Amino acid sequence: MIALLLRALKDFFNPKILGYAILPILLAGALLGGFFYMIESYLVEFFAYLASFIPFVSKEWIASVSTAAVGIVVFYEFWLMSALILVGLVSDKVVDAINEKYYHLEKKGFGTTIGSIVSALKANAIYIFLLLIISPLLLIPGVNLLIHILLWMLMLKAPMYYDACAFYANKQEFKEISKENKKELRLITFFSALMLLIPFVGVFLYIYQLILYTHASLTQLKQKRLS
Repeated sequence: MIALLLRALKDFFNPKILGYAILPILLAGALLGGFFYMIESYLVEFFAYLASFIPFVSKEWIASVSTAAVGIVVFYEFWLMSALILVGLVSDKVVDAINEKYYHLEKKGFGTTIGSIVSALKANAIYIFLLLIISPLLLIPGVNLLIHILLWMLMLKAPMYYDACAFYANKQEFKEISKENKKELRLITFFSALMLLIPFVGVFLYIYQLILYTHASLTQLKQKRLS
C-alpha cells in the first residue's frame, strides 16, 4: 500500500496530470461560489430547522452554529460534489496517461464521459439524501467526523472505480476486478475519504485518488489478461 501511495504521488505531480487536477476543481469552486451566494440564506434556515430537533439546545446557539456550518461545511460539501462531477470530464485522459506509462493495455472498455458524469450524479444524490436525514448528528463532535468519512466513502467508490477501470475493462472484467480486489479498493476508498478531511485541500486531491484507483484496477486487469 505504501508503494502504491508513493507511486500515485509521483504521478500526481506530473505537470500534465497536475493541470487536469487543478482546472476542474477551480472551475467547480468558481461556479459554485456564485450559486452558493444566492441560496445561502435558505440553507441556513433549513439547517437551523433540522438542528432544532436536537433536545436541550438553545435557538440562539443553533442559529450561530447553523450560519457557521453553512458558511464553511456546506460550501465545502457542495464543492466536493461539484468537483467529483467535473473530474469525470478529464478522468479518461488521466487514466490514459497512467496506462501509457505503466501498463500498455488495450482499450476494451465500455466507459464513457457521460457514464462518468452519471455515476458521479448517482453517488451525489445518495450522498445528499443520507446527509439530509442525519444532518442534526453533524453537530455532535466526533460523530460528525465518522459520518463524513462513511458518507464520503460511499460517494467516492463507485465514480472513482468507474473512471479508473471502465475505459479499459469490459463489463465482465469490471465486475470481476471489483469483486476480487474488494479489500484493496475499500482501503483506498477509506484513505481517500480521510484526505477529504483536510479543509479545502482535500478537494484538490480528487485526481490523486483517481490515480490510486487506476493503479489498483489496471494492475489487476493486466494480471487477468496475462493469465
